[in-house]
Amino acid sequence: MSHSKYQRPRGMQDLLPADQRLWSYITETYVRICRDAGIDRISTPILESTELFTRAVGEQTEVVTKEMYSLIDKSNNSLTLKPESTAGMVRAYIQNGMASLPKPVELYYIEPHFRYERPQAGRYRQHHQLGLEIFGDAGATSDVHTISLGSRVLASLGIEHIVAINSIGTADDRSKYVAVLQRYFEKYSKDLPANNLAQLSTNPLRILDSKDSKIIEMIVDAPHILDYLSKDSSLRFQLILEMLEGCGISYELNSRLVRGLDYYNDTVFEYVSTGNQARDSLGGGGRYDSLVSQLGGVDTPAVGFGLGLERLKMELEANGFWPAENGVDVFVVAIGKDATNYAEVICELLLDASIKTSANFTKKSLSDQLAIAAKKNARYAVVIGNREAKLNEVIVKDMSSGNQHTEKQDTLVKNLHNILKA
Repeated sequence: MSHSKYQRPRGMQDLLPADQRLWSYITETYVRICRDAGIDRISTPILESTELFTRAVGEQTEVVTKEMYSLIDKSNNSLTLKPESTAGMVRAYIQNGMASLPKPVELYYIEPHFRYERPQAGRYRQHHQLGLEIFGDAGATSDVHTISLGSRVLASLGIEHIVAINSIGTADDRSKYVAVLQRYFEKYSKDLPANNLAQLSTNPLRILDSKDSKIIEMIVDAPHILDYLSKDSSLRFQLILEMLEGCGISYELNSRLVRGLDYYNDTVFEYVSTGNQARDSLGGGGRYDSLVSQLGGVDTPAVGFGLGLERLKMELEANGFWPAENGVDVFVVAIGKDATNYAEVICELLLDASIKTSANFTKKSLSDQLAIAAKKNARYAVVIGNREAKLNEVIVKDMSSGNQHTEKQDTLVKNLHNILKA
């Protein structure tokens, strides 16, 4: 292995060809499930206005105060590598006039995100997310549809999981709960770390999101938000739980679940792995009915989720799952210099005809090339020597039976199509 003075930035990763097999399997599964549900794909820029995130995500969140990659461009604009996608999706929804489209507007994405945080297993400074946003449907059915689609993705990947779910109610519900929560945590004010102490006055819900073991102990006897929900929010949440049961989706109530961003209301949820003792979070989401109007659009209800692509990859690796290597229909073998040049032409003609074809002309011997053909699970080998090159012919070899026959170039594509269909 050669060593270079140039190394990838800390917290970033190279996705090598072996990684890409698993990566593609996950993303292709996701795309298929979204398309089957009639959902359209969207992509937004990697860079967005810094103000978009401070406004949408919340100025006091750790994402904004500690984790964003921001820069000033040559026009003196403050831009940020997107730390999450929902804010950009809402900006795109507003800017592109999507409010005029028939409702609901359902959009899925596969996007990179950037956060300056401590790298650890499954968490990188550049990470990727599979996400879904539904605009314009305030009904509880859209919550269930969103949760179900993410659960369907995980089930299709063979990942055991449960949905942790909570309701944080309306803004009025949270206002009443926040006052109660502040009174509860005031007795711990001397023991709270500085960041949590700041959260106590600005948004004590954020304390419930702490992963600090000492804070978790303080939270044990804290009041539960479900006891402060309005009648409408409470009935809505109960209806969602009943529909999830009807869909056969396993869930567990977690009244401490608030999610890490400020724009959520009512339903919040996480997908939690049950395939290991750690019960790692695979992603999550919730409802955010005020964000579109908060960012300058017309009042629009919305709900969405995100799944961490790196986390899903880790989960599949831990399960020992590895997708089968893509096979080819034909492997082109060349023996001799004249044969190699002709074989390259044949290879491209087959690819032009949408026949899955591969070759490796760095190997000179017949046995070495046939060994590669076998490794690639090729159904047929097209063998070309100098003689075949002069006569514009090839030898077609069945890799399973060993039977072979000679084929003219001008009939090769048609006849290969016929035997591949057989």
